[in-house]
Amino acid sequence: MTEVPGGVAIVGAYEHPTRYAPDKSEWQINAESAKGALEDAGLTPAHVDAFFTSSTASEGGYLGGCAAVMAADYLGIKPNFIDETDVGGASFGYYVNRAVLAIQSGMAKCALITYGANTRSRNIKVGTIGYNQLSVQEVLPTPDSFEQIYGTTVVSFMGMVAQRYMHDYGLTSEQLASVAVTMREHAALNPQALYRDPLTVDDVLNSPVIASPLHRNDCCVISDGGAALVIVHPDLIPETKKKPVRILGFGESYMGHGGGLTDWAAESREMVKRACDQAYRMSGLTPQDVDTAMIYDAFTLNVPIDLEGAGFCGIGEGGAFVADGNLRLDGGSLPTNPDGGGLSSNHPGRRGIFLFVEAVRQLREEATGRQVPGARTALCTATGAAFLARRGSAAHLLGV
Repeated sequence: MTEVPGGVAIVGAYEHPTRYAPDKSEWQINAESAKGALEDAGLTPAHVDAFFTSSTASEGGYLGGCAAVMAADYLGIKPNFIDETDVGGASFGYYVNRAVLAIQSGMAKCALITYGANTRSRNIKVGTIGYNQLSVQEVLPTPDSFEQIYGTTVVSFMGMVAQRYMHDYGLTSEQLASVAVTMREHAALNPQALYRDPLTVDDVLNSPVIASPLHRNDCCVISDGGAALVIVHPDLIPETKKKPVRILGFGESYMGHGGGLTDWAAESREMVKRACDQAYRMSGLTPQDVDTAMIYDAFTLNVPIDLEGAGFCGIGEGGAFVADGNLRLDGGSLPTNPDGGGLSSNHPGRRGIFLFVEAVRQLREEATGRQVPGARTALCTATGAAFLARRGSAAHLLGV
């Protein structure tokens, strides 16, 4: 049995307010986010002895390789423990896990996790970059070489997964569209959200098809942005300013071809399930104990798949679950992404860190205008890609 993380807590959380910042570099957004999270925690850079960060390097991020070393130097900190594990947008969930392990091991007492990107202002088309656009020198003989030559993109991969889910389980475009509509309803309550205008199912279905069956409004927005978290050993909690949010359980999992052909749709769900099952076992909680969920909605499809994997509905029932209004702040059984998510609020390229920021706001009762009443527990799930079918998921249960 995995040991429950003993009192390790998130004590600082900050989301950079920008959605378009052509006057700011990725470094500056990263630093301003770090400053905001440390101030939120009531701690200083001198407290930080573990550091984690990630750059949107595949889309030309300035930090690029050695991001943790470069950013630590830029921030003027000297951590004992650093990491920049790259699992795409799920990287930040993995950092939370490693921060807990570093603290439990005695290597650190205060971990800082940061992210910053100016993807929108640099006009980077996240998710639509063809991997065959890399130069010949950059294309190494790796497992994805047999896919790169066909120009596969993230969105085309997700379109294929959606087609399979529709074939196997009867998922419909209308059900997926309802996810985008709900996220836009929530974004209307968030003054920082990129898009806040009303959206209907017809609006989604009438928007251009990007990768059949996914329409433009089934895909996340592209924004600038940044965020940071501060995670500490319980010994430091008396020095902090606000209600600590405990990390009750966590898990992570991986999917790939496994040496043969894979049902990407089913394996995506099962990967999420493996990560969530670890988190449930560690925390002693069940899906029925969760008050609100933060799901990485790079595409509308991610939401029903993750809900099935997390045990909120049966296999093949995710479409009906989202279409029946269960995600809505207004009367839903599982209010999801109250900030508007990646579909309407922000998505600078890697959104996993923003799930934690919103979860902390909800559990501290700081989400003015979009507060989930009585929220005591939150589930965060994020899936990111190393390359399309080689993907990883992270799951977390947080509570107060």
